[in-house]
Amino acid sequence: MAETTETAEAENVVDEYELVNLIADGTTTQVWEVKEQGGTTSFAMKRLLPEPMKKPEVVATMKLEAKVAGSLDHPNLIFLHKFVKSKKHIYLLMDYFRAPNLRSQMSSDQLSVQSRLRKLVESTAMALGHMHEKGWVHKDIKPENILISKSSEVKVIDFGLAVPVAKGIGKLFGKPKTVQGTRSYIAPETIKKLPLGPEADVYSLGITIFEILTGKTPFHGENPKEVLLKHISERPVPPSSINPNVSPEFDEFVLKMLAKKPADRFQSMDEIVSSMRNMKLFKTEISEVIAQEKAQADKEEKESMKEKRLDSRADARLSELVKADPKLAEQLIAERKANAKPKRKPEPPKEKKPQQQPPPPQPMPGGYPPQYQQPMYPPQPMPGYQMPPQPMPGQPMPGQPVMHPPQQQGQPLPPGAYPPPGHPQQPQQPYPQHQPPQPGMPPQQTPVAPAPTQAPQPQPQAQQPPAAQQPPAQQPQETAESKKKNKNDDDLPFMDELPDVI
Repeated sequence: MAETTETAEAENVVDEYELVNLIADGTTTQVWEVKEQGGTTSFAMKRLLPEPMKKPEVVATMKLEAKVAGSLDHPNLIFLHKFVKSKKHIYLLMDYFRAPNLRSQMSSDQLSVQSRLRKLVESTAMALGHMHEKGWVHKDIKPENILISKSSEVKVIDFGLAVPVAKGIGKLFGKPKTVQGTRSYIAPETIKKLPLGPEADVYSLGITIFEILTGKTPFHGENPKEVLLKHISERPVPPSSINPNVSPEFDEFVLKMLAKKPADRFQSMDEIVSSMRNMKLFKTEISEVIAQEKAQADKEEKESMKEKRLDSRADARLSELVKADPKLAEQLIAERKANAKPKRKPEPPKEKKPQQQPPPPQPMPGGYPPQYQQPMYPPQPMPGYQMPPQPMPGQPMPGQPVMHPPQQQGQPLPPGAYPPPGHPQQPQQPYPQHQPPQPGMPPQQTPVAPAPTQAPQPQPQAQQPPAAQQPPAQQPQETAESKKKNKNDDDLPFMDELPDVI
C-alpha cells in the first residue's frame, strides 16, 4: 500500500513541481498547471510525452521554442522562466495566463470577440513586431495561439515553428527545407519555400481577422493540396460579402493583408497599428448590434410568455420583467381579461341502448321446435334449422313403437301394415309433407305418444328445404397457408383494371 501511494505521488510530481490541472493535451506535448511544492504561485508547464522524448526532431523543436521564448520580453508574449532537459523530463516552465484561446471564444460568442477586435489586433501586432525586431518570424499565427482575457489582455504563445527573419544574403539563399505551418493560415511564400519576413505573419494575422469577421477562413477545398493552391492563386472575397456590417475601409485593410505578393502587403506591424487607429471597422458599432439582439431576444421572450403556459422559472423571469416595467403588468392583465372565456360544463355522454336480440328457439319436449306445435301457413323453416319429416296421420313418430289396430274377421295384420279398405279404422289418405290444409278445414293435431323407455332408434335423415329457402352454407375459413398457396401473380388485375389512386 505504501509503495502504491509513493508511485501515485511520483506520477503527480515533476522535479519540484506538483501537477495540478491538465490545460491542453496534444500528440507530443501536454500543458499542465503546476505549483512549486510548498508554494502558491501557479505556472504553465509544457512537457514532452515519454514516447516523443525518444525522437530527436521533436526534442529539437522544443529546444528552438525555448531559444526563441528566452530572447523575447514583451507584455503580449508569454514569458519563459526556464527550460529543463533531463533523462526523465523535458519541459518548458512559463507564466500561467488564466484566459481561454481565441478559438474557444469565437465558438462561444463571436460578437464579443468582434467588440474587442481593435484591441486584439493592436496587441497581437505589437507582440509580433517585437518578435520581428528580435529577428524571428512566428510563422504559426492562428486563433489557437492567441490568448485573450475578458479585459482584452492578449498573450501570443507557441514559438515552436519560428524561423529567423531573412535578411541580406539570407533572402537569396536562406530557403527553408520543409513547409511548416497550419494549412488554413499559411502564407503563399511559405508554401513556395521562399525566405520569410514579417509579411508572412501579416498574412496569417489577416486570415485570423477574416475569420473573426465572417466566422470562417477564406479558402477551403476537398483536400489539403487544393487549399494550398488557393492560397497561392485565388483572390479572397471581401469580408463584407459575408458580413454586411464590415465597413468598406476595413474591407480594403483586410484584403491588403491577404495580398498574394509580400510586397503588396503591410511591410511591418507598426503600419497595421497606425492604420487601424482611426479606422471605422463596422458600419454599426458592435455594442449597438449586441443591444439590438438583446432587445429582440427580450421581445421574443415576452411574446413566448404571453402565448405559452409558464413554468416556475419563466414565472420568476416574468415577475422580474413586471417589476421593471409596470406598464407590462397592466398590459398582461388586460389581455388575460380580454382573452378569458367562460368554461362550459361538459355534457354527460349519452348512454347507448343495447340492441335487443330475439332469444334463440328452445326445443320443446319431444324434440320439436315451437313453430311446429301449430302448423304455419305455409310452413317456413327456421334459419339454420332443417325441418324433420312430418308423419302421416296414425303413423308413429320416429323412435316410437308401431301401434296396430285390433284384428278383424280373424285375419291378423302383419306388423306395420294398415287395415284393408272398408275397415272402420282405415286411415285417411296420406298428404304430402309440408302441404298446407284445405281452406276452411281446421288444422289437425298430431298426437304425441309418451316417450318410450327403451333406447330411441336412429332418426331418418331429414329432408332439406328447397334450394331457394335453404340458408347459405358457412364457408370454411382460409388459413394463411391456403392463402399463400392460392395466391398467384396471374390472378392479379392488369394495370388498366386497378383503381386510380395515384
